Amino acid sequence: MNKTNWQFWKDKKLTPQEKNEMLVETCRKVFGSDEGKIVLNMLLTDLFLYENTRTKREHVLNEYAKFFIRERMGVSDTKDMTDFIAQTSARGGGK
Repeated sequence: MNKTNWQFWKDKKLTPQEKNEMLVETCRKVFGSDEGKIVLNMLLTDLFLYENTRTKREHVLNEYAKFFIRERMGVSDTKDMTDFIAQTSARGGGK
């Protein structure tokens, strides 16, 4: 299986775990680039990661930001999550 195949999630030979690992690898590659870091920072800012939420909508978006970091970026340990948020915020996030 070619890992650069963007349709890997349709491959019936891969387990859900393998598909998820490939997705995490892809997200880390994309958001690890200089341009990707800018986009990731913007997305997390738009999802209210760096500020206190005031409305239900903002809270839901904030929860999705944490889901994205945990599930799509593969950062599940609490300390790693804190470090990830601090590093991303240092790149210009927050208000």
